[in-house]
Amino acid sequence: MKKYMCEICGYVYDPAVGDVEHGIPAGTPFESLPEDWLCPPCGVSKDHFSEVVEHNTSEKDLYVCEVCGYVYDPAVGDVEHGIPAGTPFAEISEEWVCPPCGAGKNHFSKMKF
Repeated sequence: MKKYMCEICGYVYDPAVGDVEHGIPAGTPFESLPEDWLCPPCGVSKDHFSEVVEHNTSEKDLYVCEVCGYVYDPAVGDVEHGIPAGTPFAEISEEWVCPPCGAGKNHFSKMKF
């Protein structure tokens, strides 16, 4: 079953868990929540939730910056710095640096899953 996240506070509604404290049993899909159900932490309505999209990372060549934890995902690239989506890490110039912290490419390691 699909999970949904509150766009206001980040709470994730997980159907496998439900919201037992508010009378929603485990196994209740988001779509079956009553229209008057509110986000438990912040109290906003269901229309402030969006589906959590889970990505299959088992086949991705993700690289993590060992300095700050930034993750380079070839599917996303680094468009702001001239690296288009779809660019494998190996094809990025050696002059490229980590967007958040400026660490060199040599400070990245392939993520293991």
